[in-house]
Amino acid sequence: MSSYQMQFMIRQSTTIFRYLHIILFTTILLVGPTIQADVSGYICDDLVVSHDEAVKVAQLASELVKSVDVRYKFPALLEDTQLFGIEGENLFVVPFRRFGSLRSGGHKGRDRVVIDAYGKFIGVIYDTNDANVNPLPAYRKCRPFLDDNHLELEKYIDDGYQLAGFACGSNFLDRDVETNMHNKCVEYLNSPPEIQIKFKFSRNRCVSRGNNELWFRYDTDKNYDNKQTKAPNSFKVKFNTLCTFLNIEQISKINSNQKPCLHTWTAIPPAEATMTDSLFDTQSTNYLTSNEFYACKNHVFRISSIQNYIFRIFSLLIDNSLPNIERMMQRQDDKLILWPMPLPERHVPSLKYPLAFSIGFDDSNQFSGIYVVRSHDWARLKAKPCPNFNLLKSRLSGGGSA
Repeated sequence: MSSYQMQFMIRQSTTIFRYLHIILFTTILLVGPTIQADVSGYICDDLVVSHDEAVKVAQLASELVKSVDVRYKFPALLEDTQLFGIEGENLFVVPFRRFGSLRSGGHKGRDRVVIDAYGKFIGVIYDTNDANVNPLPAYRKCRPFLDDNHLELEKYIDDGYQLAGFACGSNFLDRDVETNMHNKCVEYLNSPPEIQIKFKFSRNRCVSRGNNELWFRYDTDKNYDNKQTKAPNSFKVKFNTLCTFLNIEQISKINSNQKPCLHTWTAIPPAEATMTDSLFDTQSTNYLTSNEFYACKNHVFRISSIQNYIFRIFSLLIDNSLPNIERMMQRQDDKLILWPMPLPERHVPSLKYPLAFSIGFDDSNQFSGIYVVRSHDWARLKAKPCPNFNLLKSRLSGGGSA
């Protein structure tokens, strides 16, 4: 983005921004990705997210994203909008796990539901940065899938969809589990009786034989249906006496009538679309000095995210459907208006008094920087400007290019 464009963005009248807003969001609607409404769910590494449940979380979160509350971490800004082929628009993430009521992030897990600035459901991602060594999350896009209950499954299979694995509640088992257990079944049937007896008392071997069925036990160390996900989890992999696969069931001490796991079918992605990892360089050691970022109080912002949020503010100003827009801003004095900023997710220790950041505009409607205050002091103390305002202006004018 050129210097002229940046100045145009932050100084022109609301009349001109009305046309800019129309052009911007019409372009997004025309070229943005379409979300397949009839998918069954999403595969996020070794966990499964139901599409219907994800949409419910998005609807709940839509009430929160429209009015930023600096006291809470979510909805958090998604900086890697390229995961969905979107530029020039802010997206937000909320934790899917145990997001049962407003603001109840709880043990948020790895999976995130993505929504836009209007609360519309966009998709599902998960954070691959489990160890939290780097404060920046490393998001990856989850794969949409169809299950056995999909009404047009045969049509999609004819179009090239292939079996990916099995959805067992919130747990995903790769199709290799079936293959490996089939090999054990063949090994068992080809073994002499004295060896078959040992199978019954060996872990991951044949556990039961009856009703013309054989089943073998498969164990994992995670259960996404539990509050504590790091828990032992076991499954029955069933075959007939010819080692023809029948189904997989989760072993439960509570529910003895477990439903079989569902087959999951996914499209074969083209080669250029297989790399869906976050474009955020989590291994970089110089992101604090890069022209793509701006730092204040040890918090790092992407320049493109700041630009998008400035666009968002102007779009709110010209949106006649928001009668309570005054509640979304704070007039610090006659010459400064502050708009609270949603922050990106970070893997850092929780602070008793976290910082709250805002975008500032002066009485001439010109961008005047980013301001910071402790969140519990938001309503009673004046926010202070972040340092290096000229550096921020320079990077904004440069469009966030390195």
